[in-house]
Amino acid sequence: MGRDGGVMAADAAVAAICAKYGSDQRHGDHVEALARQLFEAFLPLHMLDEEYERILAHAALLHDIGYFVAAKGHHRHGAYLVLNDQEMRDYPLNDRELLAGIVRNHRKRPEAAPKAWPKERRQALMWLSALLRVADALDYEHNQAASIAQVLACDGGFEIAVRGFDPRPFAVRLADRADLLQSLCGGSVRFSGAPR
Repeated sequence: MGRDGGVMAADAAVAAICAKYGSDQRHGDHVEALARQLFEAFLPLHMLDEEYERILAHAALLHDIGYFVAAKGHHRHGAYLVLNDQEMRDYPLNDRELLAGIVRNHRKRPEAAPKAWPKERRQALMWLSALLRVADALDYEHNQAASIAQVLACDGGFEIAVRGFDPRPFAVRLADRADLLQSLCGGSVRFSGAPR
């Protein structure tokens, strides 16, 4: 199967499993858009290619499918479904393992990749997990109100200016979800409101 055929099969597998488990499509689509913006904004640091952006987009769509099993531990349930559900059989196994890791890491304490993975793949897991964690936190209330106006490099880190969303009431949650991104960037990640 050629590359285009493989991408189409992977896209179809993601759509099928989302439908099967009744994921919140509007939330997933919005988190995907936010995650893609963050991927582009931090590209000079992570230097991952478009293959990884596609996997991040799929993780954004799939990150909450574990709610079908249970709310508690839904990140772990989602990772299990990504790895084991028959709907994902056409998704390449190597990419599926990475995808499951990102889904698992979108909340709670992130887990590192297996040491047997190549260094680039281990770093990709951490970066993609970090970006998804922030994107999901920006739509925590599932209302699709937040948009990223810009990401600015500033003294000692980065500032993510958000439109349509006041980050102040969610400061603790945002800081918690940005922890991994901060460690990868080597500096602070702050959030601010942007004018409409």
